[in-house]
Amino acid sequence: MNKARKEFLCSRLGFSDASGGRKWYHGGKITRGESKMRIPALELQARVAQLQDRLRGEGIDGALLVQRADTLYYSGTAQNVHMYIPRDGRPVVLAYRDVERAQTESSWGVLPLTGISKLPLLIQGAQLPLPRVIGLEFDVLPVAQFERYRKAFPEARYVDVSGLIRRQRAVKSAWEIERLQEAAQIQAQVFEYAKEVIRPGMSEAELEGLLEGKARALGHSGYVRTRAFGSEFHFGSVTAGARAAVPSYFDGPVVGQGISIENPIGASLAPIAAGEPLVFDMVMCWRGYQIDQTRTLAIGHLDRELREAYELACAIAEKVRLALVPGRIAGDIYQEIIDWVRQETAYAENFMGYGPGRVSFIGHGVGLELDELPTLSRGSQEVLLPGMVVAVEPKFVFPGVGVAGIEDTLVVEGASGARYLSVAPRELAIL
Repeated sequence: MNKARKEFLCSRLGFSDASGGRKWYHGGKITRGESKMRIPALELQARVAQLQDRLRGEGIDGALLVQRADTLYYSGTAQNVHMYIPRDGRPVVLAYRDVERAQTESSWGVLPLTGISKLPLLIQGAQLPLPRVIGLEFDVLPVAQFERYRKAFPEARYVDVSGLIRRQRAVKSAWEIERLQEAAQIQAQVFEYAKEVIRPGMSEAELEGLLEGKARALGHSGYVRTRAFGSEFHFGSVTAGARAAVPSYFDGPVVGQGISIENPIGASLAPIAAGEPLVFDMVMCWRGYQIDQTRTLAIGHLDRELREAYELACAIAEKVRLALVPGRIAGDIYQEIIDWVRQETAYAENFMGYGPGRVSFIGHGVGLELDELPTLSRGSQEVLLPGMVVAVEPKFVFPGVGVAGIEDTLVVEGASGARYLSVAPRELAIL
């Protein structure tokens, strides 16, 4: 970021200089030399300034954010905080707990929050006017929480800012792309480790546990953030044979049988047999940023139909990569691929699921959450922009037999198509 841009951001956000505002930092625990593990102050300032531009454009006085991924994105800490971002001026970060840790992790000033009723006083104490129009994250905010805000700000009008935030977060900065690339390196190491430890007769869950242990040792955070209501997702799944083709509640083409009816997705306790297609659909998370990747493997051999389907999946992935150029409409790309599969392949009925289990997308945005924008889905009107990151997952599902497919995470860049962030080998692995 050049000096002029730094000075512009500092003046916009009320800083005294371009160092990130240390003169008003309340924590008193961080010097001007920032820890390498913190999100850079200038990165956070740019994110806040961009949201403020959007708030002014919509006539919103301020956004009151509480959802974990959103507050992490703008504040730099994943502690339990509220963050108020006014249309002008510097934001206010208020922590329930842990206050001291939030102060050391965020480059913004952090104050304690003892209750929602205190929000108006704290906003006024920061020399900011009380908002008349408040933006909230309607897509994730519980009704009971919303009612508490209405009681605290009885004169305000409330609007939804979740769309503004999700569209901003869809376009990744250079700093975010670096974190995704680091996650991809971990992903590749875990896949190579899988080839070393897999053996016939071990259960899907046993193999998945070994891979998760390896991933954790390499720095994987151990959990995956999703935004959708009621959504649960593990680090990933290892599913083999017909069990991989079993549909379930999760909105994905490959779900897995799971261990029980109470946990009906992912790996099962069934043993892995030679000749079964083994699907590694894993999410690797580093510094909060997630890479989504699928690889197909088999022990000994794989039937011709499944090998053909895998090669088709790779060809489709490349078609999508070339189509991911700025200015394209996401839904148009989805429809082009669906039409091609129907016209040019023998497996249209198996693409992206089977029967009622089929899904209506071929890719989705990833980042701090697994289900970000854009989606390459039926009817999507999202315009692709440089910096958007998409997990593309063409897969073929054969009930009673198994699954063959691939998934990679890519970043939209220019007219020549998107660039792979995933680095694991894409060839079908037969051990």
